Amino acid sequence: MRACVCPQRAARRATPLYIEPMTQVFHPTLSFETLFEQAACGLIVTDVDGRILRANTTFCNWLGLRAADCIGQLRVQDLLTAGGKVFHQTHWAPLLHMQGSVAEVKLSMLHRDGHNVPMLLNAVRREHGDTTYVEIAVMMVADRHKYEQELLLARQKAEASVVAHQTAQRALQESRDVLSLAMRGARMGAWSHERHASNVWWSRELEELAGFDEGTFDGIPGGFFGRIHPEDRPAFDTAVEHAVTTGDDYVIEFRYRHADNTWRWMEGRGRSTYGRDGQPDVIYGLGTDITDRRHAEEQLQHLNLELSKADRRKDEFLATLAHELRNPLAPMRNVLEVLRLKDVADPQLKWAREVFDRQLQHMTHLVDDLLEVSRITQGKLELRKQHLELAWAMQAAMEAARPSVQASSHHLSVTLPAEPIFLDADPTRLSQMILNLLNNAAKYTPPGGQILLCAERMGDEAVITVRDSGIGIPQEHLSSVFEMFSQLAPALDRSQGGLGIGLALVRGLVELHGGTITAHSEGIGKGSEFTIRLPVSQASHASGNDAPDECDSHTAIRRVLVVDDNEDAALSLAMVLELEGHAVQTAGDGAAGLDALVAFAPDVVVLDIGLPNLNGYEVARRIRADTRMTGILLIAVTGWGQQQDKQAAIEAGFDHHFTKPVDPRDLLRLLE
Repeated sequence: MRACVCPQRAARRATPLYIEPMTQVFHPTLSFETLFEQAACGLIVTDVDGRILRANTTFCNWLGLRAADCIGQLRVQDLLTAGGKVFHQTHWAPLLHMQGSVAEVKLSMLHRDGHNVPMLLNAVRREHGDTTYVEIAVMMVADRHKYEQELLLARQKAEASVVAHQTAQRALQESRDVLSLAMRGARMGAWSHERHASNVWWSRELEELAGFDEGTFDGIPGGFFGRIHPEDRPAFDTAVEHAVTTGDDYVIEFRYRHADNTWRWMEGRGRSTYGRDGQPDVIYGLGTDITDRRHAEEQLQHLNLELSKADRRKDEFLATLAHELRNPLAPMRNVLEVLRLKDVADPQLKWAREVFDRQLQHMTHLVDDLLEVSRITQGKLELRKQHLELAWAMQAAMEAARPSVQASSHHLSVTLPAEPIFLDADPTRLSQMILNLLNNAAKYTPPGGQILLCAERMGDEAVITVRDSGIGIPQEHLSSVFEMFSQLAPALDRSQGGLGIGLALVRGLVELHGGTITAHSEGIGKGSEFTIRLPVSQASHASGNDAPDECDSHTAIRRVLVVDDNEDAALSLAMVLELEGHAVQTAGDGAAGLDALVAFAPDVVVLDIGLPNLNGYEVARRIRADTRMTGILLIAVTGWGQQQDKQAAIEAGFDHHFTKPVDPRDLLRLLE
């Protein structure tokens, strides 16, 4: 049986790459310098700062350079792309300094003509005497099969040289050591199989990768192939046979058992050569240990999963928090309405009532923003689009923003479009976008500042601009102002800084309408400008009035049953209704509510959803199933206000759904 000769199996001693070129020539045409310069991989030696001390011809040719262009002139990082330079500074250099080597690094280098050349680099930091060098082995990832062919050619030439020129033995050994260095640096091993003779050869690097001494595979049944995981072996064999049949390269990832009995990962690549008769002759394979890469990929997948879970929990928390905050806001809103209905002469009490009203509105807006941002991030916010005129939404937002603007003595200038601009938009959300920008401008503009609201049509887009003379935005923060909970450092000193969700909500609503929003500022203290662009409606204009119509109301006395386990909320709402002349009774849970229905016989039931004993949905279903209670108006007043909650209320039999804290005036208009 003839054993295959391998370039890695000769003498053990390797001559370092950084020594002075040898002057002794062992053969007229073959020397150490020739073998080094023409090695099948790029070989570089640098100092600790990356300055190139030696670079072989192979590497220079790949980048279209001359050795003189590199040696002593360039650093390795000078040949990298912009992203590669960042990676070199943040990862390569620190790792090389700490652990002495860097393996399996894929980076792109710049060819002399400007195009990128993908490379796989492995580096080792070694001390020789008093000097420390960095030895780097480089392979072109895109042309791995060319590397194999060059490796085979180098082996054949080396074997022929050994036979024909004994004096070149030392140079040949040095060539083998150089190739072995490249394979060790790349954490690679090789094998070959002569099909006709059943001869199998394993490189010592492959045995080292598997944790064995040289020659061990010869005594193991199946050699390295016997160490492949049983579940992966069929796929490995299929890939090799397919490559032999088609003449293509094979690439496959599989597990193999290390000498320490752990399973590790390897990427196998190879191809077959063919004899003159066209039959497969020798199959060559290269194996690269990719265990670290696979572990990194698994960790990344795990981190992505954990981030997704954390993001989902965050959205659920925001929705729950908004619901819980609504419960105490409901009785506060009712008490405020009671105070409004009372004739208070004391100016201090009037002032206190107005402060109460403003702060309650502010708190309600914060809770609404929290919930709506949560809906947008979960994709649960639905728009109720109408054909409307932009000027109406601007006027509504301007009126809503007037208290905060006047409180800071700002001057608000509004420029309506010269001609009507019609949009297909949700009127509430459209006004909310503009209102949030106006409130944002009022917050971050010193007292007595200037705020401008204007709109115009540009092509098929409506352009809405809010500009202020406020604190401005640093350039480095312009790209992050629309992120959730984003706050500028100067804004933290302002008492009305908010939660940092207003602009995130605006961006979400704008994108739901198919538009875009941008921020611009000349810098700190130079004001800010926010621009919304929305698609103009393709319809000519709406018929009739494009603003929401308000129905005429007529006072009517109702018998109202309020069912809520929050006693403050129930009693305060009952007080408001009684002040308007309605007959009201309260109940604290679902069962008590059903009992009161029989005794009180109400016309209207204002029903909370989250009730003890029986929840509001079940109470509503029982009312609708009882023929004695036909005609009762069922109104849900609850802290759960998402779309699925409203749909569930409709399915249970409710006629209307209000989210806490409900404005008592809205409820009174419904009763009328």
